[in-house]
Amino acid sequence: MRPLHAKVLAVRSTPRQQIYGTLLAQPGRTWTVRELTAALPDVSVEAVTATLYQLLNERLLDQVRRASGLTLRLNSEGHAAIVQVTHGWATAVSTWEAQQ
Repeated sequence: MRPLHAKVLAVRSTPRQQIYGTLLAQPGRTWTVRELTAALPDVSVEAVTATLYQLLNERLLDQVRRASGLTLRLNSEGHAAIVQVTHGWATAVSTWEAQQ
């Protein structure tokens, strides 16, 4: 995986964990901001919007042409990147817990 320009995408946060988990659970699905926000009622529309636009800017999402609104789908590079990031989070937690 190539390095991320938007380093914030690799920073662990509860909203980002929920967004990534939802994208990974349905990798072939297309999403609008509204649909993803509705699927994640505990995540603000601002967090969803910012994360999706950063992922799109990194070319980890593909824009799908539809009649209305911005519609996005996780691509294979995006899937691999998010898996790597979330695996890094899990490894960091395991390492921290082992040191306690």
